[in-house]
Amino acid sequence: MKHTALSFSKTNLQNIKGIFKEKTGVELPSRRTLRRPVRAAVILATALVCCFSLAAFAVNLFSSLSGDDVGFSAAYDGNGIVSIVVENRSDKALAFQPKLKLMRWSTGEEIAPISDGVVFTGTKIAANSSGTMTIDLSNAYDFNALEKPLTDDNYYFVLTNNNFLFGQDWMCTIWFSKPIVTPDPPTPPVQADETILRAIPEDLRDYFENITFDIDERRALNAQYVQSYTNLFAQFDGTIVPSVSPLPLLADVPSDVIFDSSVSEEDQRLLIGGHYFSSDANFKLLATKQETALTVSALLPLTNYTDPDTGTDLPLFYIFMYDKESIHAERDYAFIHGQTIRFSDLAQYKIYEDGQYICYEVSPLIYSDLTEYVQNFVSQNPDIRYDRQAQARVENIYRYYKEHLGSLLFTR
Repeated sequence: MKHTALSFSKTNLQNIKGIFKEKTGVELPSRRTLRRPVRAAVILATALVCCFSLAAFAVNLFSSLSGDDVGFSAAYDGNGIVSIVVENRSDKALAFQPKLKLMRWSTGEEIAPISDGVVFTGTKIAANSSGTMTIDLSNAYDFNALEKPLTDDNYYFVLTNNNFLFGQDWMCTIWFSKPIVTPDPPTPPVQADETILRAIPEDLRDYFENITFDIDERRALNAQYVQSYTNLFAQFDGTIVPSVSPLPLLADVPSDVIFDSSVSEEDQRLLIGGHYFSSDANFKLLATKQETALTVSALLPLTNYTDPDTGTDLPLFYIFMYDKESIHAERDYAFIHGQTIRFSDLAQYKIYEDGQYICYEVSPLIYSDLTEYVQNFVSQNPDIRYDRQAQARVENIYRYYKEHLGSLLFTR
């Protein structure tokens, strides 16, 4: 049985869910790359549902081995007595061993009993039925300590029907008193990139200045922005050529390239990713509502995880692709991040061309300073661990792809 702690603040959940929900309709997808499936996805902690009346109450669902489905509702009745409603949704009878481990969530450490005096009743639960198991802990633990309120923390039981062998164990959250919940700190305002703003027409500038992480507000701003650039296009003396859905794929990085020395050589590829996004890191449309860019990202580690493929993706490079046959004259323009740009001026950003397509890496049109861009992103995601090691990872990935990106693209 492996126990992994996960801490998501409201802001982080909003950011992660917002990015993907708005673009894919999916609440919280696993991280994927364009080249191969990610080896492991973010492990979600136990879902906790609690309410308090006279005693603390918690509900958790866990999957057992062999397809068993077991649900637990644990309530502390006082005086060292705990009642656990067990819902056995499997076709097998459960017979819990009269043993348990009491653990602290934040540390994963066992709370040592002061004696062996734990008393179990109701340990047998028939198949496809529910029952209440009562546990008397009054003679086994120091409840003067356990009943002290915890701050942003809780306890949990490890229950077993197999003497803690072969993985057939279950976790069940329990509060012995109402916890103290620390409110999330106020989210610092995001500052728009002034260098980029100066290049955007005044009619569209307000959209990029007004940064919000509220989904409804973003949708309203997007709708206003679409109307604004539609009006701009109607008066524009030239032809706006839309990009096409990106077809380029990223080739694997050579095995001898090291982005982060704390990660094994074979896992370096997990630190970068390719995604299709229509918005930037601040949820601003990259072009028109219908257009999508290929992004190359760096995986920023989370505070509570050390797995190399677990984290939050920070887009570093934004790539637009165009059909060469659609570009006819000097009067043809691209529309990128609020700016209308001649294709002749885009030539400095060209990274790939074949007989049909031409690709531009346009990150300089989206952010002007890498350090400020990363710090701004990290400040909105408090669960990201951004220490010197993570900073070096980002800088190494950025430098490598800045030099080699064109040679790592190919089309089918």
